[in-house]
Amino acid sequence: MITVAGGDSFVFGSELRDCGPGWSMGTFPALLSKDSGGYLCVAWPGNGNDAIARSVITACERLKDQNKVVVVSWTFPGRYEFAFSYDTGQKQSPWYSINPWTIKQNAEDIKEEFVTHNEAVYRDQINTINRAKRTGVADFADVFFRHVGASEYWEIYSSLKEIVYLQNYLKVNEIPYLFTCADTILFYNHTVKSSDSNIASLYNQIDFDKWYLFPQGTHSWETLTPRGFYQWAVENKYPVGTTHPLEEAHTVAASLMQEKFNALVKKSL
Repeated sequence: MITVAGGDSFVFGSELRDCGPGWSMGTFPALLSKDSGGYLCVAWPGNGNDAIARSVITACERLKDQNKVVVVSWTFPGRYEFAFSYDTGQKQSPWYSINPWTIKQNAEDIKEEFVTHNEAVYRDQINTINRAKRTGVADFADVFFRHVGASEYWEIYSSLKEIVYLQNYLKVNEIPYLFTCADTILFYNHTVKSSDSNIASLYNQIDFDKWYLFPQGTHSWETLTPRGFYQWAVENKYPVGTTHPLEEAHTVAASLMQEKFNALVKKSL
């Protein structure tokens, strides 16, 4: 059996010791799968939720005849993937996920986002931003965020739509799956609480029985609100690189999720 893992840099394993050109085997999805068979990571740093859904479906179609389960960690809203009409210079070109960092003009703004400064990571981010400027992606992103992308409504609507899209694909194809997320802002926000029928229709279709959400951190000022992986790791003060929880957080997260994952594996087998 093979585990297909989808997500962003947390699932890819950015800043973990064994993460190089390829994905890390120290992430919580990789650790969950270590006793169940093969592992295929289709996560990529910076992925938006639309990129996550697309890459998981592509992988499942490629593995059509294989026994598999899927683990997905949905990312922050406010990231959007597009297929550009030209080479973006990125590995997955012409597909490219833009986010608010794509349009940052001041290098110091990036440093403010870092928990721990890492010069190599900082330079890589600067190079990515400069590449976006050279190719025209930054110009597009600036207009998009100004008119559409910065709206909480569009962030949440787009994300919920991708979650329901992938969920329904997996159910129709009888592929067992487990979802989590980086941050539960996906669900705890003004837009979801509003009476908007489009949002309510999407939200009410989500099968939360197939989710693992983390417990409230011991250092949180909030109460009774489930957490995503990143929130939980920061609140519990696990070591963090520039913006990524490191090995200890992944190990503990996998132990918390293992029972629910094992039930998926058993069902699949």
